[in-house]
Amino acid sequence: MRISAPPTKWPCYYGIDTPVRKELIAATHTEDEIAKYVTADSLGYLSEKGMHEAVRAEPRTFCDACFTGEYLVELTPPLPAERHGSVG
Repeated sequence: MRISAPPTKWPCYYGIDTPVRKELIAATHTEDEIAKYVTADSLGYLSEKGMHEAVRAEPRTFCDACFTGEYLVELTPPLPAERHGSVG
């Protein structure tokens, strides 16, 4: 199985309903574990660099926080660790 985006490891606060990091499979499991879960022989994602090259854009020129964890706008007030940064 090939995924045409990098693994989604961080919550999106700008429109996609992924408010809690621990609910994102790529944030808590390896590619091999995910492949086994979805019953795929293998699993591969587009790299962050590959994504930026595909859209001919430099990093930080569009929101890619759900892939990188680097949000364009500072989140205030800071979220509790369990929602933003740490997993488990």
